[in-house]
Amino acid sequence: MTSFGYDILGFGVSGGGPVTLTSTALINSLSNRSNVTTSSFILTSGTLIIPADFWLWASDTGTAALIVDTQNATIENSGNIVGKGGGGVGGDAISITASGVTIINNSGAYIAGGGGAGAQGRNGSPGGGAGGGGQSGTPTLGAAGAQGTGGSGSGAGGGAGGGAGAVSFAGGLQGGQGGYILPGSGGAAGNSNSGGGGGGGSAGGNGTYYGNDGGGPLNGSGGGGGWGAAGGTNGISSGSAGGKGIESNSNSFTLTNNGTIYGSQS
Repeated sequence: MTSFGYDILGFGVSGGGPVTLTSTALINSLSNRSNVTTSSFILTSGTLIIPADFWLWASDTGTAALIVDTQNATIENSGNIVGKGGGGVGGDAISITASGVTIINNSGAYIAGGGGAGAQGRNGSPGGGAGGGGQSGTPTLGAAGAQGTGGSGSGAGGGAGGGAGAVSFAGGLQGGQGGYILPGSGGAAGNSNSGGGGGGGSAGGNGTYYGNDGGGPLNGSGGGGGWGAAGGTNGISSGSAGGKGIESNSNSFTLTNNGTIYGSQS
């Protein structure tokens, strides 16, 4: 029996078989694609496959890396589906906007919300969350985030969450950025009173509050959150929340997880 279908974005979409994502231009020699919506690739009840070692990433914290808007779709992930890390709240990895969805996360695969930024301290900047917190533009997949700027008190970039810049009276001690390594380790803190970045699934380290000099509270910044995790506190206020692994938007879905998911599933 012949399967009748139509072509979307050159993928030859039809009702008769699964569609495997192919890469746009390689980033750091890694196959990847950003901001995928399933209806651009599959029909109702179709299957979308994310192959091994493939990175599906979000360009913005307000948009999930993968939006599943196809009824009764099946998502089979053998790669990495990652939300954008926070300069504030981290972004979601997957957002489901249709019913009857099935998600299969295979062994060795990752679904990871972006990490949240740490809380702002006294002048020193917070650490950025996993998934490029503090970065803009095209990410460097598979690499740690950039080192903070402003001298020896700056926080280190992390494979996941970035370390925070510490208390500074003069300002200028910037936190490190979050990276694109899974699971990734957190970046080290800046000098005293700041928090280090969190590794995959772990919250950023907390800054330390130690009083008031009359010009404001002397509290260090929080470190950036690891994948799907919140940033650290500054001793007074909380860091930003991490992104969800799967945001259902109250739609029913079925999950088979033999891999790793960072961030809540609700």
